[in-house]
Amino acid sequence: MRVHGNQMNLNTINPYSAAAEKALAAQRAANGRKKLVKSAVAAESGATTEETLMISSWMNQGQVAKR
Repeated sequence: MRVHGNQMNLNTINPYSAAAEKALAAQRAANGRKKLVKSAVAAESGATTEETLMISSWMNQGQVAKR
């Protein structure tokens, strides 16, 4: 019977790869936010006064007027 010594863990943790993954995730999130802002700006540009009044009435519908 052979007895083998403890094996060394060859899969060391690389802190640089973890930092790179975090940076990549942050960059992807920033790109997503930029796309959302662009689409929101494009959608807002065509709002008329009637649309603005309708949206504000929907937003304030749940609020009760205090007297």
